[in-house]
Amino acid sequence: MNGRGMRRLVLVALMAAPGSLVAQEGSVTSRLTARGLPAELAQQVQRIASDVAAQGVPAGPLADKAIEGWAKHVPAERIVSAVRQFAGRMAEAGAALRGAGLQNPPGSVVASAAEAMGGGLKADEIRSVVRAAGTVEEASPALSVAASLAAQGITSRQAVTIVVSAMQRRRPMSQLLDLPSVARSLHDQGMSPGEIGDRLLPHHGDDGPGGERHGDKNDRPPGVPPGPDHPAAPVHP
Repeated sequence: MNGRGMRRLVLVALMAAPGSLVAQEGSVTSRLTARGLPAELAQQVQRIASDVAAQGVPAGPLADKAIEGWAKHVPAERIVSAVRQFAGRMAEAGAALRGAGLQNPPGSVVASAAEAMGGGLKADEIRSVVRAAGTVEEASPALSVAASLAAQGITSRQAVTIVVSAMQRRRPMSQLLDLPSVARSLHDQGMSPGEIGDRLLPHHGDDGPGGERHGDKNDRPPGVPPGPDHPAAPVHP
């Protein structure tokens, strides 16, 4: 990303993260009890949120994690442990995002980065995805796609390269979001994770200088389904 693009990314992040951490912190207990969580559990989650607030960790995703566990009938002690671990990953994710130029990243992006790190992505890989994103809004789904590809057995570095390449080639977000389902389809055809990763990467010679592809503006990464106005090309294993 060039300097102008990075400045835009930082500006949007600052606008999207209005100093609401205190308000979020104060609302954790009431929010959790309103969703049916016991008061003691809600207070434990509140304490965790308060402990990590100084590190810039937003409380909202921690509350979401607790609500998710409660909805799945996870025991309270396991919910507390999961929230504490997630808080630690969010602190690491926040540091990685700040290293990518986001000084006040929105909670949704921090949570996506934390989930991605939990799926095996490293801090430098998180930074690579964020820097390739055109806006803060694109960073969150891009991180989720990279984590989903890694969860299917593709190495984290290859998964990140696939996602970064797609964004650098200005692929529509709909195509980026399709990549995990494309990977599953190729797996069902008998491809190994390494073969799938190679298939989803741009072929040598496809790109011109700076990652721009020459040719049809509707060209897609190998294996990505076409839009409704373009017939499907056969995918050969």
